[in-house]
Amino acid sequence: MLQKIIPLSLLSLTLIGCDDNEDYQAENQVFLSFYPTQTSFPDSAAADELVNFKRLLIANGFERVDITLNQRADGEVPLDEEGQPAHQYAVFRVSYDNSNTFDLYDEQENFLYTTTIYAEDGDQHYCIAIDQHQPQLIESELEMRFPENLSETLDYITHCRELALTQS
Repeated sequence: MLQKIIPLSLLSLTLIGCDDNEDYQAENQVFLSFYPTQTSFPDSAAADELVNFKRLLIANGFERVDITLNQRADGEVPLDEEGQPAHQYAVFRVSYDNSNTFDLYDEQENFLYTTTIYAEDGDQHYCIAIDQHQPQLIESELEMRFPENLSETLDYITHCRELALTQS
């Protein structure tokens, strides 16, 4: 949990630090849950194979945050070598003023896509694909909070994967 707060705290501090007004408080906040689409999985991957997705999110052109998803194409619970639910670093809170632009890159830092959130997008939890996919931001019914554990993180990702299927 602390790993998720530190990069986002830096993002918030950076954005706040750019404003000379000492009374400044970010007006808007969103939660983002990243998920893989079915087309994100390699064709050679078996449905029950654990696939590791690493992405890089760059917010407003300078704040870098790593994303890690361990998923199975069949949507079942991904397990690590010890048989425990696999680590997911997929849910982020972002505070911003009028807008925030996100550039998403793959593991080799190849550009995938850009998306922007605006003031009117605030106070919402969004599902966001880890690969170029339309739409990039899907409004979800997920609460405005971090998952409490790995199991709940998987539930968030599963919700997003299912929601994306209904959008296409």
